[in-house]
Amino acid sequence: MKKRIFSPWRIAALAALLAVVPGIVTCDHQSPESLLVLDVMAMSTQNQCSLRPGQAAQAIRPYGVLDLMITNQYWMYPRFRNMLQPINTLTGEGPTTPENEVHYLSVQRAKTYVDMGEFVPGSKDTNTVKNLGLKYMIDGVDSFVAAGVAPLTEGAVGVQVIPPELGNIFDTKMQELVNKQILNPAVWVTVYVSLYAQTQDRHVLRSNEFSFPIQLCWGCLVQPFCSTTVQDAPCYVGQDEPISASLCPFVVNHPKYCEPKCYPGQE
Repeated sequence: MKKRIFSPWRIAALAALLAVVPGIVTCDHQSPESLLVLDVMAMSTQNQCSLRPGQAAQAIRPYGVLDLMITNQYWMYPRFRNMLQPINTLTGEGPTTPENEVHYLSVQRAKTYVDMGEFVPGSKDTNTVKNLGLKYMIDGVDSFVAAGVAPLTEGAVGVQVIPPELGNIFDTKMQELVNKQILNPAVWVTVYVSLYAQTQDRHVLRSNEFSFPIQLCWGCLVQPFCSTTVQDAPCYVGQDEPISASLCPFVVNHPKYCEPKCYPGQE
């Protein structure tokens, strides 16, 4: 068998490539002592659908609610803290001898695993559904996020922990329960999220793995009465906050299930 011999120019080209993009070979490791996910911030109309990390009175969510009759996706907002000390406190440098702050973190990626609970794909599911389930349960799914945070300060990012491709599987399985005349069906799933960040000198850090339970339901976020009062729409229709029954036929994925049948101006 002929041995492969690398020419000097190939070796030089490889070395130059690794010097330009060191992130390709950077190994990440779990560093909760450096990057710590604290909890999940509540995106709601009470905070005008905007997050302000660092506020002492910022509301948090202990769990989420996803109404599959309305939508097929869920956004989570993990709040995290950069636990690293400012570099000058470690090196002893001062104003007369400034040093670049390499402990400023750029949070770039999130990895999500999903425990599908009762909705784990079974023998009756197609191979496509089974493979998608394995991807979320075993392999995990990466998504891009963007946030910058200085040493010893907090930040928040948005992560779509249940995207439409997974939500559609949950939707189909929940409809099976509804068609069996099961009243108020509810299934719990759990998402596990880790954040990945890079220091200014290109060290990659991985946070702790934060678990967040989400209740899947069918119609639980539709108010069971008609109202003529104009209400603010939730930040995300079908997620965590209720909608008026008057809006149900116009904003949900499955309008035929809207009850009672009412429209704006009717009671």
